[in-house]
Amino acid sequence: MKTKITGSLTILLISVTVLANDITHEKIPVISGLNMKIGAYASFESGFSKENHLKKSEKNISANKEKFAFFNDNAIFTTISNKADDITYGAKIILVPTTKRKVNKDYNGSYVFLENNYGRIEAGSPIPVAKNMMISDGFIPIKYIKTNTEYLKQHTKTNPSFLIGQGCFLGDSIVAGLDLVTYSNEPPRTINYYTPKLSINDSSKIQLGISYTPDTANTGMDNPSVKSDKKKEYRIGISGIDRFEIDRSIKDAVTIGLSLEQKFAANVELKLTTTGEYGKSVGKIKKFANKQDKTPQEYRLHNLESFNIGAELKVNNFKYNACYGSFGRSFTSRELHKAGLNTHYYNAGAAYKYNATTITLSYFGSEQFKNKVDSVKLNVSHLLAPGLKPYVELHNYTLKGKPEFYSELKARRVKGVIALIGIKLTL
Repeated sequence: MKTKITGSLTILLISVTVLANDITHEKIPVISGLNMKIGAYASFESGFSKENHLKKSEKNISANKEKFAFFNDNAIFTTISNKADDITYGAKIILVPTTKRKVNKDYNGSYVFLENNYGRIEAGSPIPVAKNMMISDGFIPIKYIKTNTEYLKQHTKTNPSFLIGQGCFLGDSIVAGLDLVTYSNEPPRTINYYTPKLSINDSSKIQLGISYTPDTANTGMDNPSVKSDKKKEYRIGISGIDRFEIDRSIKDAVTIGLSLEQKFAANVELKLTTTGEYGKSVGKIKKFANKQDKTPQEYRLHNLESFNIGAELKVNNFKYNACYGSFGRSFTSRELHKAGLNTHYYNAGAAYKYNATTITLSYFGSEQFKNKVDSVKLNVSHLLAPGLKPYVELHNYTLKGKPEFYSELKARRVKGVIALIGIKLTL
């Protein structure tokens, strides 16, 4: 009897599914002459990390391994386009086997685009103009860094914040630094517009871009009415207070970018960019007196206001880049951030390419709530075969700071080294 009922339910389910497909699915004609580009990458690396002032219980990089850990990452994308008259239209479709947001912006989020002589529109892109156009090389592989040391916490219950991201809140999931922020892996959607590269003269070109995000709390993971960004920060143990909750959601976010390309000679090129972000903060800080507090005090946060100025110079086989950026007082409140409100960062680097080998040396520094980061990175990569690149990377970093809610504490310093050995396949 049970078998008959199960079989009947199965037949009914199949019938309903087929009927629904007939009702809701339109037959899409096959268009000949489509342009299709398929790309993919897969990478694997071993990470080795050493940091001073670690307790024995904190030395493990992975759950059970102290000295090193493995990490792999991969993604695939397809760009499909067609041309009618003078308009090119299509979509970029991303398939991400892992749930983490990619460092390479080319492998983040599917969207529809429209392009002609008047520029390019990207509808639904998760990467805003400011992230696409900025020049910045500030990044520390935080997945190999232990941040919950008693030495930095100074016997409080909270970690100090350090800015270690690349300088764009809407396009960077780690701008808040090494604290207790939890982020959604699914970024909010934007509408981007880029002008064509307009010629000023025979050797100069200029381009403008602008993007708009209505609500960062809606990431595309759920219905528009569902708050799905998960950008909440929890701070514990401040002068006897049980905890603070910070919601960094913003609405009506606009980013803008401007780039200038100047060619001085056949092998000498200069690129200058400036980008900025603005958004109205709608999240608040909630201050709970204790675990049972049902009516916490609420405080407003400063709006998002950031900018980045960068330059990149190519001379023969050398490439030099530098940038300076600031988040100002974005997402801060004097009630919570006792040590200071401002955040800024800067970096400079140089790269040399000889045949199939590239050597890169760069420096990144930042100050967030008077907590400082200094990091030097050395990367050596070699193109072993088309698309196959092994690499070695070394980070030497220093973190100096204190929990920003305890202005009376003395800042402490932690030094560390991260070594990466990996291989990347790009198709």
